[in-house]
Amino acid sequence: MEHWNFWRPEGDELGSNTNGYYPRPLFGNDMNQKKQTGYLQNAAYIRLKNLQIGYTIPRHIIAKAGMQSVRVYFSGDNLLTFSKIADMFDPETLSGGRGHGKLYPLTTTISFGLNVNF
Repeated sequence: MEHWNFWRPEGDELGSNTNGYYPRPLFGNDMNQKKQTGYLQNAAYIRLKNLQIGYTIPRHIIAKAGMQSVRVYFSGDNLLTFSKIADMFDPETLSGGRGHGKLYPLTTTISFGLNVNF
């Protein structure tokens, strides 16, 4: 929906938007074609791409149950991204090329596990 945030006058069939972020779309002439920095965005970001936390239960506790080792773990991928850039962009892929940063959102994967050896 960010693309709809363009300037529209009072009485426009799409509704008024005199405080729109983008200029009104005009084609067929040199309007909206000139280079400028008015829409330049800060693409700085921080991302927690992978986190793994595990704990091995001490052997003297599990030996009574006939186990050699027990490990409990948590793993997460693509957990957090902090960025001021528009949500439709992925800051890691803004270097240009195909899509120009417009990709499907990264999927978050969360795993819990238990490894037991007898």
